[in-house]
Amino acid sequence: MKKIDIKGHIVSDDHLEVYQWFGISATSPSVIKNAITEAENSGENELLVEINSGGGSVWAGAEMYYALKKFNGNVKGEIPSMAASAATFPAMACDHLSMSLLGQMMIHRAQNGMRGDQKDMRNNADFLKNVDDSIISAYLTKTSLSREELNEMMNKDSWMTAQQALDSKFIDEILFANTIPDPVASASDNDNSTLLPQDVIDKVKAEILASKNMVPNPVNVAEPPVEPKNQNKEDSEMNLETLQNEHPELFNQVKKLGYTEGVKSENARIKSIEEIAVPGNETLVYDAKFVNPVPAATFAINALKAQKEQNTQQLQNMQKDADPVNQVPGTNAPIVDPVDDIEKEAQELANIFKGAE
Repeated sequence: MKKIDIKGHIVSDDHLEVYQWFGISATSPSVIKNAITEAENSGENELLVEINSGGGSVWAGAEMYYALKKFNGNVKGEIPSMAASAATFPAMACDHLSMSLLGQMMIHRAQNGMRGDQKDMRNNADFLKNVDDSIISAYLTKTSLSREELNEMMNKDSWMTAQQALDSKFIDEILFANTIPDPVASASDNDNSTLLPQDVIDKVKAEILASKNMVPNPVNVAEPPVEPKNQNKEDSEMNLETLQNEHPELFNQVKKLGYTEGVKSENARIKSIEEIAVPGNETLVYDAKFVNPVPAATFAINALKAQKEQNTQQLQNMQKDADPVNQVPGTNAPIVDPVDDIEKEAQELANIFKGAE
């Protein structure tokens, strides 16, 4: 008998590596498919699927259901603690499903974080209704309940004890039903049902790829308009304080990443200023680098302006020194105004930087 564990978050294959990188328990469809392939190659005709999950992605859960249903053999399932939300999909694919006396099962409606105008909201409502209907169809194949009864249970976010699940035929057997467990008190970890925010997953995947010197392949696939998250609680708004309190390890990783990127950016700015600095502007360079930090483009314009002022002062000094000579009658040769040339050059440089913004 081949044993398969479905534990932690139910996620897509694309997201599994991120959860593993953070050491967060998760299972994706490929884990199930690979285990089934190993069982078939070794001649196994029976699977033992142990489920302990608060749910996750509807699509990943549906893919697990499909893989288990296709297995050409007997599928036995056990729920030691909890099968909630999308985790109930692979449970429904088991030919014989058992639950611990202390176990729980939960079903509810699919949900997502759709945004848009009223047309988008109406379309999304229809989309979620169709998802709910599909989920109910899976429950109908296992339970003794009608579509109307299942629809009402999902509407209430129904939690079931092992006995309630057995009465409704969600399960076939209660494990340890003849034993009396000692009284216990435990607090469930609320974070078990909280999926990582999509933007965090995207950023971390990019960092993982960068660390491996990999470039993601371009894809051209049609995705559903919105992927619903069949979770056992609503997503909380993610801000800096929430991230620090609920995911301290992730917060430290993001903080470290931000510090590293900031140092790189500042070093690049200082290097650019040093590359365009010329002798005689040491005070201006120091001010631009440390006192009143500015981009290299701004420093270049300021440096040209300072040079213009210096040239203007030099010209005035030269004219002052030449005044006695100018008193001598004669014909003056045409003089090219270097101040105008410097001013023109500064304006052209400013236009270049402005166009690059």
